[in-house]
Amino acid sequence: MLAIGMLRDKPGVHTFEMPVPEIRQPDEVLVRVKEVGVDGTDFNMVKFNLQDIAEGRDEIAMGHEMVGLVEAVGAGVKSVAPGDVVTVTVRRGCGECHPCLHNMSDMCMTGHYRERGLHKLDGFLTQLIVEQEQYVVKVPTELKRFAVFTEPLSIVEKGVEQLRTIQSRLPWTCPHPAHGFLSPDWGQCKSALVVGAGPLGLLAIALLRLAHVNVYASDIVAEDSPKVALAQRLRAHYIDARGKTPKEVVDLCCTVGPLEIIFEASGAAATAVQLINHMSRSSIYIMTGIPREEVCIEIDAAQLVRQIVRFNQVVAGSVNSNRNHYEMALRDLGEINKRFDGVLAEMLTNRYLFDDYEQAFGPRDEKHIKTVIEVEPWE
Repeated sequence: MLAIGMLRDKPGVHTFEMPVPEIRQPDEVLVRVKEVGVDGTDFNMVKFNLQDIAEGRDEIAMGHEMVGLVEAVGAGVKSVAPGDVVTVTVRRGCGECHPCLHNMSDMCMTGHYRERGLHKLDGFLTQLIVEQEQYVVKVPTELKRFAVFTEPLSIVEKGVEQLRTIQSRLPWTCPHPAHGFLSPDWGQCKSALVVGAGPLGLLAIALLRLAHVNVYASDIVAEDSPKVALAQRLRAHYIDARGKTPKEVVDLCCTVGPLEIIFEASGAAATAVQLINHMSRSSIYIMTGIPREEVCIEIDAAQLVRQIVRFNQVVAGSVNSNRNHYEMALRDLGEINKRFDGVLAEMLTNRYLFDDYEQAFGPRDEKHIKTVIEVEPWE
């Protein structure tokens, strides 16, 4: 069985043979992979040769955003059946700490977790996989064409869940009693800046807009970029950050009130840190981007600490997600596509067949938003 991934002693992306997996335990599910999304993490793994291969192995299959069809199930499986469309979560817990023992490996305390296609475990860029039922999430059939967005949207779902939980410390939020952070209408009367208009940033904009948050999006591309067109389709205000200081960007977001939320989805380290200096009082900053290169900047540490303390600000990192966030993402995917007139289809800009994997990981042009590799086309 052919797989796409990385080799220990050979940089770049390659194909190699893997054994055909079989169900061996009653809680296991055999899945035929249909599509796999490729994101910035995957591109950076290849660009910087960031192989994280398990000891005793010389290769790792890549791909952590997937959708497929159930081929067969073990005798004890109840939540899915052959023919169901499914996606599969990424992280596998350490089996040691309380979060992992409670199926919340995204909050692992030991760091001894493993991740499909990223860290010590094979990913989904192959024809068949076997996985435990607890990590297999059923996808509504009508969403199968967009289900590769489940994993990245789950990252956003977790980030928004974190900010709502933390900001519930401010029960009044605005004069309207129904606009508390834990209420269904929590986004009303609030403004957010989403930094980065790539796939993760666009999904963050979409989720915040579903909650009626007034969203500004910033990136370093021109107004005629497809990224900007999609951000505007999601009814966000675009700010071209080229030639602007972080303060100038934030000031543009504060013309009608404070900036309650910053959601960082770019991985631009210097900008991410510099924006902290310009947060509004009692606001929250969620960071999800993971920079790969070393970046050194000079900051006034005393001023930064004074501000965070005196202004009751929160800066929180959020990584990975768990099954609950996948289920939340699948509930919201359909609503996003419906509310914003089929925007998800337009985000899937680059499709490649399995055999064209080298092109899929090759140079991207300015029109690129999201790459999908069709392991086996739906029809």
